[in-house]
Amino acid sequence: MQFNFYLSKCMTVNENGIAIINGNQKRNPQLDDVITTMGEASALAQNLKQVITSPMRFFQTDQKMYIKLEGKSCFGILKIGRKNLFHRDLNGVIKEIQPLCVLDFYVHESVQRKGIGKELFEEMLRLEILRPEKLAYDRPSGKLLGFLKKHYNLQSYIPQNNNYVIFTQYFYNQQTNVSQYQIAQQTNQQQQNPQLCNQQTEQKRVQPQQTPLKMEQLDKMMQQMSLDSKQQYQQYQKNKAQAPWATDQKQHQNMYQTTTGLMSAQIQKK
Repeated sequence: MQFNFYLSKCMTVNENGIAIINGNQKRNPQLDDVITTMGEASALAQNLKQVITSPMRFFQTDQKMYIKLEGKSCFGILKIGRKNLFHRDLNGVIKEIQPLCVLDFYVHESVQRKGIGKELFEEMLRLEILRPEKLAYDRPSGKLLGFLKKHYNLQSYIPQNNNYVIFTQYFYNQQTNVSQYQIAQQTNQQQQNPQLCNQQTEQKRVQPQQTPLKMEQLDKMMQQMSLDSKQQYQQYQKNKAQAPWATDQKQHQNMYQTTTGLMSAQIQKK
């Protein structure tokens, strides 16, 4: 989406070309223009009955918006905010949760399928320190559901009356979520850079060959320690079985010589 002014003049842009706007920050006419134009385009693309992203709906809230831009062009927006939701599981049990929600996600048609959406989404996950399955999604479009399935292997959920999608993995423990996220990331890396993944796989093949050598050395050390301990114990048992004076013949001989000498001295004295 093209504007007649440089977007960096009305918002701060980070090193990745993405601006992060908070709903409680000060407004300005140019920023209002960007939000209005992108919000209307998003509603049109998703066939929504009303615009869900506008200055009036965004400012004076705790919502946050990630905006991908360059020069006078705005490529996409991603709006998030925390909501209080009631979720019903397969057993009919209702849980009250307060997840961070994706409220609007739109990439302009002229730059779709170029990685803009993935870049926006990954930046949000990084700064919010979240995994994609720990988010709720407000009325996600077919494109967004396909995006989440392709990049993060998210597809299982229970339809809710409030139209929010919360994937089943949201309720899994942390370790399970980390493992699934890592698997999805590895799959994406393999698709994007097969040569790098092949090098990493080759390194993993080399490393296990070194491990048995270290284990073999450790086994030998343990066996030697056990043998030394066994010999010491056998010597102790042998010494224990002998008479006290038999353990040190030299000491016994010295005691005998000393006693004999004393008796001779006593006889001469008499």
